[in-house]
Amino acid sequence: MDIERIIEYAGLSRAESKVYLSLIKLGSSMIGPILRESGLNSSVAYNCLQRLMGGGLVSYSIKGKKKYFFASDPKNLIQILKDREDTLLEVMPVLEKLNSTAKNRQEIFIFEGPKAARTVFNDILNTLKKGEEHLVIGVSESDSGMGEFIKKWDKKRVKKGIRKRIIITEKEGSWLNYYKKQPLTKVKSMQEIFNMRFTINVYGNKTALVIWGRYPTYILIDRKEVAENFRNYFNFLWKLSA
Repeated sequence: MDIERIIEYAGLSRAESKVYLSLIKLGSSMIGPILRESGLNSSVAYNCLQRLMGGGLVSYSIKGKKKYFFASDPKNLIQILKDREDTLLEVMPVLEKLNSTAKNRQEIFIFEGPKAARTVFNDILNTLKKGEEHLVIGVSESDSGMGEFIKKWDKKRVKKGIRKRIIITEKEGSWLNYYKKQPLTKVKSMQEIFNMRFTINVYGNKTALVIWGRYPTYILIDRKEVAENFRNYFNFLWKLSA
């Protein structure tokens, strides 16, 4: 687990994350141990400390003539995220109004890279309500590195009460066993009639195609008739599947 990158979610830079994590490990510390633990040079580390102090994540005390730095309670990172979320929620009605009144509304979106998964899968959670259904044909390839992400995302889906039906090929036995144990989930398998290296997600009026690989590509189509066509295709395969 890359803790530094996770800390960055609170809005810290990579260098600030290094300094903050160093202080978490060290406890109270003068600048020397911080430099050794973080691997940063003194000017960068001092600038990071100033910004972290300004954000309430680091404080200091003077003992004799020496300055000792302290990391604040890590729970403050959660509060920072909540504050950022509250700020976004305040402007969200304005952003949504601007988006809905845009003259040239985009219907097809292309995202690339592992981080794009958050955009697409969060859109599924934001689009569907409790009791609505997420349809899936195919699963993440074993070498895509996305398996753990999808399993964590599934927990959020279940918590929100979103139902899921999924069709996978018989060779994906581990995924078949996994989905059989998941709440609000129905899974069927079918023989592999072609080498399917992508996943189809249908939810609401949207369809998300995921082309797997070490650098996956996501194609999101926001068009009702396309979603209905894929939904009919899914139901056709569902009847044929075991």
